[in-house]
Amino acid sequence: MIRSWGENRWLVLDALAVGTGLLGGLGAVVFRWLAGEVQGLFFGPVATLLPGGGEALLPVLGGLAVGLLILRFAPEARGEGIPALMVALHKRGGRVRRRTGPAILIASAITIGSGGSAGRESPIAQIGASFGSLLGQRLRLDVADVQILAVSGFVAGLAGTFNAPLGSAIFGMEVVMRRFRMVDAVPILLSAVVGAATASAFLGQSPAFTPVWTEITLPELLLCFLMGLTFGGLAILWAGLLSRAERLFLWLPLKEGLKPGLGGLVAGAAGVYFIGYGVMGVGYDGVDRILAIASDPAGSDGSRLVLFLLALAAAKALATASTLGSGGCGGTIGPTLVIGAVAGASFGLLFGHLVPAAGGHAPAYALLGAAALLAGSAGAPLASVVLISEMAADYSLLPALMITSAASYAVASIGLSGSTIFTFQLLRRGVTLDGGEALLERVLVRDAMTREVVALGPETTVREAMARIFEENVRGFPVVEGGRLAGIVTFDDLRRVPEGKQDEVRVGEVAVKDVIVAFPDENMKNVMDRLYRNNVGRLPVMEREDPKKVVGIVTRTDAIAAYQVLSREEAGRER
Repeated sequence: MIRSWGENRWLVLDALAVGTGLLGGLGAVVFRWLAGEVQGLFFGPVATLLPGGGEALLPVLGGLAVGLLILRFAPEARGEGIPALMVALHKRGGRVRRRTGPAILIASAITIGSGGSAGRESPIAQIGASFGSLLGQRLRLDVADVQILAVSGFVAGLAGTFNAPLGSAIFGMEVVMRRFRMVDAVPILLSAVVGAATASAFLGQSPAFTPVWTEITLPELLLCFLMGLTFGGLAILWAGLLSRAERLFLWLPLKEGLKPGLGGLVAGAAGVYFIGYGVMGVGYDGVDRILAIASDPAGSDGSRLVLFLLALAAAKALATASTLGSGGCGGTIGPTLVIGAVAGASFGLLFGHLVPAAGGHAPAYALLGAAALLAGSAGAPLASVVLISEMAADYSLLPALMITSAASYAVASIGLSGSTIFTFQLLRRGVTLDGGEALLERVLVRDAMTREVVALGPETTVREAMARIFEENVRGFPVVEGGRLAGIVTFDDLRRVPEGKQDEVRVGEVAVKDVIVAFPDENMKNVMDRLYRNNVGRLPVMEREDPKKVVGIVTRTDAIAAYQVLSREEAGRER
């Protein structure tokens, strides 16, 4: 084990980080090649088989392929993968399953290559994290060292796809590890540099965005501040849209394997009206086109162009939320940058009409918008400033980037109660990281539970129960007979009953009899752990002296609400 290597431990860990960076960079190259091949297949031979205008159906075919072939064998590949990586780091000592990397590689390539709206940076970074984690596990390293290697692989993949080693390293520490320590920084920085250099050797060193070389004047810094505040609000809406889309697809009475196809249909319909503007796929090509239009808007109606850009940003947001919320595989960082850049360009055009000094600076505001939306939604103000500067190979915007990103982060952190676009999804699923658990230890179930319990009797028919589920907008009900708990029934239990038998089969026949419960005097941390460990959304609360008497119901939403109340109180005390 590495701990036996004494004073050489950090030298060995640095060497392993270099190797992880090499693998992460190669993973970026392989993924870019594979996604390109898949895209050529879908938009070439497959598209010719479809009727005219059939490009809108390509994401549907890709979604069905992902849903029916990939998610059946590796469900962890669905959606945005950074939250799952954060759980692996903070809950499982950095251990990532072996099949996760290959599953994400294939599922993401199909999702993006077929026109689904998602970013490639998250899958590439996860592949790198898998390399680092598996290397640490194979060498039987300490938990802390496995975590460092997993993050090193993550930032190597991120640096390889963005060609931004410093910004990627900061993002890994600021967002994924959620801490800055000098002893961690050295291997992570080494891995990021090696990952970027390896990918650049195959893919070239051209910046991801076209440099704008614009100096923001002193009067414009006030506009940047106001823009940052606005983008903080947009970041809250963006995080909420992703969460609501995931929740909507979860509730749809449709087989899980078919849902990514439905999400692809929404993405294709949104993208067909904006062909060439980056709604389908990653979207960076659309950003370059927007920058070109914004830099020379002569000959076009300014107000119509602003409305077009806002509609384009909304279409990209809807397409991404549908793609990832339905189970498609990919990242949110790329789409966040695209949406922010498009919305930022519209702000720049407006500012150019209102303030003479801002005239012609719309491309610069596009980059500021990209940084602001990422800073607010991902909780990464420092990483966003450095990432955009590296991605555009342009450091002239640093002061404006800092003001815009800081203002957006301040607003979004208040609106999201300290959560981010990644931890917000985890909280909705009932998972907390770090300090959230300590806060929940101070809340008793009796103070968070719902006392008015909506229950079903065992003689209720399945059809009646299904109607109640949709009417109450809940996932399931406790089954109570004579005031005593007889079981619990969920939507999944009910939908397994064939349509023709739903008027005959009774709830008592399909309800789960061995019920996991909670008690009023427990703390919410224990309940949260139980919800997450058993993958359930609600627990009946039983009287301690009479374990069959139902006195309430506690859900993941109750736990999240309790956490948010306490986190606001803590933030108020710190101020």
